[in-house]
Amino acid sequence: MKTNLMPKDQQRKPIGIFAAKTTIRRWGNSQGIRLSKEILSQMDLKEDDTVGINICDGKMTIEKVNKPKYTNLQERLEAFYKRPIEEIYVESTEEADVGNPVGNEQW
Repeated sequence: MKTNLMPKDQQRKPIGIFAAKTTIRRWGNSQGIRLSKEILSQMDLKEDDTVGINICDGKMTIEKVNKPKYTNLQERLEAFYKRPIEEIYVESTEEADVGNPVGNEQW
């Protein structure tokens, strides 16, 4: 059985509790909030990361969204259709003739 022998005033607070206040400000035609460096660090966020915003019972939660990383088009298509590339239906691989140019198109 483990016991904590540290005095109560020196014991660590639970990890994961962080509170901050910020103000909603105009950002172009929208409204936005700024996140401090401390919040970004706690959430492991950096510029251009994607976050998800959920609203439930008047409470908003913001969490980091891990975007899937695809190294090529095949992986992206397989993830989208949820099947191997060989099983993805392709209507036709032939070019379609749409007729002669009409107007000032440059080819």
